[in-house]
Amino acid sequence: MSLWNVITLCVLVTEVCSQFQISTRIEDVQPIFRNLPKTFTNFSFNPENFAELPELGDSLCLAKLKKLSQGLQTFNQESIAFFDAAGKPPPGITQGNLLMMGDYDMCMKMKNDSKGYYDHCFVGLPAKLFGFPVEVDWSGCLPYECRIGNEADVIQWIDSILPSYVFSLGTGTLICAETIKFDAGAIAASVYLGLVAFLVVLGTIWYECRPVINSLLTRSPKEDKAVLVDCEENVYDEITSETPPENGHPNIPIPRREPEQTESLFTRVFNCFALQRTFAVLTNTETKPGQILCLNGIRVLSINWIVLGHIYLVFSRLIGDKSYLGTLINRRNMPIILNAFPSVDTFFAMSGFLVAYLLLKQLARSGGPINMGVSKWVAFYVHRYVRLTAPYLMVILVEGFLYRQWVSGPYAFGLDPFNKACKDYWYTNVLYINNMVPWNNSEGCIGQSWYLANDMQFYIIAPIFIILLFWRPLEGVIVTNGVVLSSAITTALITWHYKLGPTSAANSNPDFDWLLYKKPWIRIRPYQIGILGGWIYWKYGQAFQDQVKLMSEWKKVVFAGPLWAATCAIQWAVVFGLYDDINKFDVDHIEPSVADSISYEIFDRIAWPLTLIIQIFLCQCGLGGFINSILSWKGWIVLARLTYSVYLLHIGLISVLLVMMRHPVFLHPDFEMGVLYLGCLMMSYLAAAVLYLSVEQPLAFLETLIYRR
Repeated sequence: MSLWNVITLCVLVTEVCSQFQISTRIEDVQPIFRNLPKTFTNFSFNPENFAELPELGDSLCLAKLKKLSQGLQTFNQESIAFFDAAGKPPPGITQGNLLMMGDYDMCMKMKNDSKGYYDHCFVGLPAKLFGFPVEVDWSGCLPYECRIGNEADVIQWIDSILPSYVFSLGTGTLICAETIKFDAGAIAASVYLGLVAFLVVLGTIWYECRPVINSLLTRSPKEDKAVLVDCEENVYDEITSETPPENGHPNIPIPRREPEQTESLFTRVFNCFALQRTFAVLTNTETKPGQILCLNGIRVLSINWIVLGHIYLVFSRLIGDKSYLGTLINRRNMPIILNAFPSVDTFFAMSGFLVAYLLLKQLARSGGPINMGVSKWVAFYVHRYVRLTAPYLMVILVEGFLYRQWVSGPYAFGLDPFNKACKDYWYTNVLYINNMVPWNNSEGCIGQSWYLANDMQFYIIAPIFIILLFWRPLEGVIVTNGVVLSSAITTALITWHYKLGPTSAANSNPDFDWLLYKKPWIRIRPYQIGILGGWIYWKYGQAFQDQVKLMSEWKKVVFAGPLWAATCAIQWAVVFGLYDDINKFDVDHIEPSVADSISYEIFDRIAWPLTLIIQIFLCQCGLGGFINSILSWKGWIVLARLTYSVYLLHIGLISVLLVMMRHPVFLHPDFEMGVLYLGCLMMSYLAAAVLYLSVEQPLAFLETLIYRR
């Protein structure tokens, strides 16, 4: 009998004991060991079989592992627990289930009982399965002697207990759980969280008890009257209150005090954090004429699309039925997941559109950029930086410095690279240069924050093009389109030089992300097209709406029908046009031609934002029909205000769920991934609501309070 059969029997007995509540004393379980083998064909139990151990080396690690193996002969409790907690070949190996996940919780019990002698470890192993190259993940408990610098010994031991006719292991990587110290970053994050929580709790209580408190702190207390005002009525002007598309609707009603209110500054500051006020803003769905309501639906659907793509991306590391991937990729609807990248370009286009439209309105009202004054230009930048950075910094501190303090699980070490990146490069995030510093880093602190860096950089230079469009429209159009053309040429040259694929889903170059995906000179095209769209809407939008009002219904259908059909067809081509390339790459390992890659890389980031801007025009000008009714539904307004926080939080939440999983994830049936998606989406929105109520909206109140003073 092989050692592996013995281990399997140990596990079976452990299960029998747990099911029938049999005493775990060795004297009681020995008869079960001796009787259970009778149920196996051609099986002969003999304790002497335990002595037939493989020849191992003489290191301390291997000596301990050999001792544990020999302990099975005497049914040693420590040996049984050790092997029970060890990873074993699971069912479905030929279907791609190569995750030999040990029992993490049993391992942690062994660690606690032994006062830290054992620890949970992970080994990534290149191997051959029936002669075919595969990647095997093994995890389980290892003694202290095997933790550091003993990869070869551990792999030799694992190789000795696995069936040799099935597996042949190569050189792998050993990672063991480490005790995470509560460092300065964790302290700073805890202080920040504590301060915010203190302000919210105190502000909420203060606001509720304000009639009594105001009578003591003010000379002429009055009943607090909160009124809803549009951002255009804000004291520091509509352009300084412009909210980016990832941060809610541009015209969010905000509570304010009546001018005659005489509350003390102390009271007003704490009232900014009152949940009664922030929640009222979050749930308010009042609208005013002229608001671009279809953006709410577009924003929510796009962020949901992003979360869907990231669910499959993150959980692909824990798939237990890899053989099903080929079937999945062959499905005609899979590009929605594998090629979800246009969803990001949606936000770039909407951001450029709103910045241009709002700034042009302010320039027209002020009589030009010079007449706006220095204070408003300073507010233009400071407002954007502060409003985005405060919740962003909260997420950096929590995910970068506290997640490893809070999160434990079989794959918790997977958070270590992000933890290290936040410690080393957090300043690049708050300076919004993390898409370029470090130059070739594909991960970074808060991996998805590369988008925020690009968006902030585009926002900084946007007035150059917008002012030119305001003063000299022809030259502005030429220069703005020139940037689009330059970006397209740069993309083509980089794709050709490095032989990159059209998308990361059909690309074998590991440098794709930092060469092509995250750099501003590549991603600026949708933003520039959005700026042009905002300028056209500002200049001709009202006149076009007036013309549409004069049209009969059938003329509207004749005019808008072909535009909707054409734009939807182009968007379908952007998403599904790579079906064959992705299928050949993932299933047959055939890379797309360079010509195909270049043509798609140029086409997609022009066609997608251009068609999106046209659709926004149609919706806003009365030619949207039922599509505009869906996108402008008031229910989107609340969710739209949370999209920025959802973007910040969702990958962190998905990653935490991943590293805590005790079992593989299966792609088939779709129900399991559907439950994961809806659960993670719901958690992201709930966490986003907390971040919005505690940081985003209180900061908006504080900012308004400062400008009014």
